Amino acid sequence: MTTLCTIQVSQELKFPPESELFAVLEKLLPIKFIVGEQNGTAVQAAIFEDSEGSKIVTAVPSLSLPLPGDSGDLSVPIETEVKFSDDPDVPFPFRGRKVNTKLVKVARVLSMYGNERALATNEQGVIWSVSEIDGVKRFRSALPLPHISAEQNFNDVFNGECFLQMLVSLQFIRQISVHTNYQNAPLRASFIIDDPNLHWPSYGFIDYREIAALAQNKNFHLSFATIPLDAWFVHKATADLFGANPKRLSLLVHGNNHAKEELALNYSDDSRKALLVQAIRRIEQLEKKSNLHVSRVMVPPHGACSNKMLSDLPNCGFESACISTGSLRFHNPTEPWAKTLGFFPSELIEGCPVLPRWGLTGNVENTLLVAAFLGQPLILRGHHQDLKGGGGKFIDFAKFINGLGDVTWCNMTDLSRLNYQWRAEGTTAWIKPLGRDTVFKIPEGVTEIIIESPSEVDACAWHVVLADGSRHDIVPGKGLPVAEGQEGEILIHRHTTMQHPYASEKSMPTPPKLILRRLLTEARDRLLLSD
Repeated sequence: MTTLCTIQVSQELKFPPESELFAVLEKLLPIKFIVGEQNGTAVQAAIFEDSEGSKIVTAVPSLSLPLPGDSGDLSVPIETEVKFSDDPDVPFPFRGRKVNTKLVKVARVLSMYGNERALATNEQGVIWSVSEIDGVKRFRSALPLPHISAEQNFNDVFNGECFLQMLVSLQFIRQISVHTNYQNAPLRASFIIDDPNLHWPSYGFIDYREIAALAQNKNFHLSFATIPLDAWFVHKATADLFGANPKRLSLLVHGNNHAKEELALNYSDDSRKALLVQAIRRIEQLEKKSNLHVSRVMVPPHGACSNKMLSDLPNCGFESACISTGSLRFHNPTEPWAKTLGFFPSELIEGCPVLPRWGLTGNVENTLLVAAFLGQPLILRGHHQDLKGGGGKFIDFAKFINGLGDVTWCNMTDLSRLNYQWRAEGTTAWIKPLGRDTVFKIPEGVTEIIIESPSEVDACAWHVVLADGSRHDIVPGKGLPVAEGQEGEILIHRHTTMQHPYASEKSMPTPPKLILRRLLTEARDRLLLSD
C-alpha cells in the first residue's frame, strides 16, 4: 500500500472555506492535508501564506503562496504570456517553453533572495521560484491556490485554458512524494475522425490514399470512428488500402445507428445490451468483409454516454471508450466520479476504461501539454471537414506532438493498452493497470513485478504473460519474479466474473427513419465538397 504524505496547510489558506480543492486532491494523490496546527502529527511538507518580505524557513519542503484576496477578482482571469525556465524543477513538458494562458491578476510578483531561481515569469516579473536551504527545497508562487466550488471539478482548474495555479501545487506534491509517486506511460497519440466508412476510396474531404501518404510523411496515425450501421458494404480497394497501412490508418466504433444521444438514453437493461450487441455484430460483419481489425473502443456520437451504458460496454465486448471529460460530466453530472475527472491517464468508470479526447478548437497546444504532464494519451478528434485543403490542422498538431519527444502513434486498441501508472521500489516495479488489458515494458534492472489494483476495481486476480511466453496468475500485492531474458513487453489481463452475453443476445431492430437519416447524411458529406 502506498504511504500517504502528510502536508500541513496554514489556516489562512483554507479560503474560501467552501473550496473542495484539498478534498479533491486527497482523492487523486497519496497525500493527506492537515489544516492549521499539526497537533503533534509528523508532516513531510508545508504550505503557508507568503507575506511581503517573508523569509520563513521550515525543516520540511515548503510552498508559500499569497492569499486569494491578495490577487484580485478570482472570477476574471487575464490572458498572459508565461515563460518557463529551462530548470529541472520545472516539470516536463513545460520546461523552457513560452505559453499563453489565463491567470488571476498578480498583485505582487516575487522578490528574489539568495540562491533562489526563477521557474516562471510573466511581463510583470517572477511568479514562481525555488530555492534550497540545507538540502530542503522552498517553493514560492505569486499565484494563490485555485478554488474548486461544489459545482466544479478538477478539470475546471487544470486544463488548456488555465493550468498554472494548479501546476504549481501538483509539481510541489510530486517533489515531496517522489519515492511513492507514480510514473506515467510513454507518450502516445492518435487523431480520431468521426463518421467515415469504407464505402468508397474517399469520404467527404478525406481521400484515404492521400491521407495515408501524409500520415506516413508527417508521422501520425488516423483512427476513423466508423458507424456500425454502415457495415452493410465495404469497398475492397479501400479496405486493402487500410490493410496495407496499419501503422497510419485504423478503425474504431462510433455508436451503433448514430442516433441522437443513443448511448445516453434511459434504456431498460435488455435494450441497452441489445444496442451494444448489435453494434458488435455489425462490426464483426465489417471485419469479415474487409479482412481488417476494428478496435473495440467506443466513441459515443456527440460524446453522449450514460453511466449505465459504460458499465455494459466491457460486458458486451468493448475494451474501452473514448470520451471528452466535458461530455462525460455533462451527461453524468450527479455521479460521484465526476468530481475528479481529468487527472488520470484514463478513467475507470463502472469497470470501463475511458480515454480522454479533445477537439481542435481552443488552446489546443496547452491542452496537449497538460495531457502530457498527466500522462494522458494525446487524442485529438475532428470531422472530415477538418481535412479540407490538405489537413493543415493535423499536420501542425502532429508536428507539435512529435516535438514533445519519442511518441508512439497507434490504433486505439494499442493506445488503450498503454494506459497505466507505475512506480519503482529498488528492483521491483509496482504496476497499476488502468484497463482490462495492459501492455507494459519492463524497465532495465527490474527483477520483480507487483500488480496494484486501482481503487475503482473490486478484488480480482490478474493474468500475466511475460516476454518469453510464460503465463502466470497472480493476485494484487504478490510479487512475480522476472528472470534474465524475460525483460521486454508483458501483457497484463484482469480476470473478471463478467461473461460476454452477446452471442445469445437479441439485437435491436433499426427504425427505418434512422437508416434513411444515415443515408442522407452520408450523401450530404460526399456531395457538398465545393466551397
